[in-house]
Amino acid sequence: MISRHRLYFGGFVVSGLLLVGAALMGLFEGLSALSGGVPPGENLILLTVLVAAAEWVVLALGFGLVAVLFLVATVVSVLRSRSLPRDDRLVSVVERLEREYPVLRQFDVSQRVEPTAEDRRRELKERYVEGDIGDAEFERRMDELMDDPGSEGSRRSDSAGTTEEDTPR
Repeated sequence: MISRHRLYFGGFVVSGLLLVGAALMGLFEGLSALSGGVPPGENLILLTVLVAAAEWVVLALGFGLVAVLFLVATVVSVLRSRSLPRDDRLVSVVERLEREYPVLRQFDVSQRVEPTAEDRRRELKERYVEGDIGDAEFERRMDELMDDPGSEGSRRSDSAGTTEEDTPR
């Protein structure tokens, strides 16, 4: 079965070829209008060319619009199907882009690139094993991750139905 983004890209290529064909036909139509001679006193040669090739210009604009729509659909399809790296720096860049261009918020890219608590724990363990951080720093950061309300470890319920966050310390 052919993937959706390949179909979109195929539509982009076909509509792009049709755009080029319509543009060439319009060019030939306009040049043939010039070969018949421009009436005396008419100084708007461009207008003569556009009038002769008007239907091809409209057709080329339509194919161009379709090609752009297929290109956008291809990019969106590929971005939605690919896994994006999870990184705090990437989150800040994406959030800034979403503030500048609010239409990007509908794709939830900032949520997809934000590291999960498990990603953060794994990175912390790797840094500890490599010797980048000491025992005390590792324990402190691991406790911070465990206390993070977004992590799954802090939402465990006990038998009374209260969460660990609700219990006094």
